[in-house]
Amino acid sequence: MFIRTLISTLVVFFAWGSAFAADTDARQTVSINSPNPSVEEVDEALFPKGIADLKSECAQMEKIGLRCQSVIPKSALDTVQVTFAVGSATLTEEAKGFLRSVGVSLKRKVGVWKSLAIEGHTDSSGSDELNRRLSKARAESVKGFLVAEYGLTNIETVGRADERLRDTENPSSALNRRVEFIPNW
Repeated sequence: MFIRTLISTLVVFFAWGSAFAADTDARQTVSINSPNPSVEEVDEALFPKGIADLKSECAQMEKIGLRCQSVIPKSALDTVQVTFAVGSATLTEEAKGFLRSVGVSLKRKVGVWKSLAIEGHTDSSGSDELNRRLSKARAESVKGFLVAEYGLTNIETVGRADERLRDTENPSSALNRRVEFIPNW
């Protein structure tokens, strides 16, 4: 019975995982629009129960010599609460309040994630080179806060410039000047 269940589970995992294998950037993205989310809200956004359960099941499979890491999709927290003024990478007090919930969540789940990518984004005003540098500086600013306040490690930063606008109807919207958090399982 155990073997039949295991084989059925493997078939489901590999079939489900192949949908994600084709697009390595596919991710389950959650947005939190509250300036002061609870740590639990951040936990649910960064570490969705379904993905956490899948990771646990994959760990069990690896114990018996099977590999299924590649089927765990990425999750992301996309927030417009950590926004920036035009041309700035300075964190506002409101942004720091939001990041405190993120920091506590990441600290609580430090054994769950291996690394964290912080993506900085800009609106479409400014040159490509300026936006690339500014988006990277925004991600670095957030990383610096999380490292200083919570002692977190294994954080990488990426500058996405204006390549993934959140508000495509208004490319210069403040909604586009944001960060995303992508935990790596």
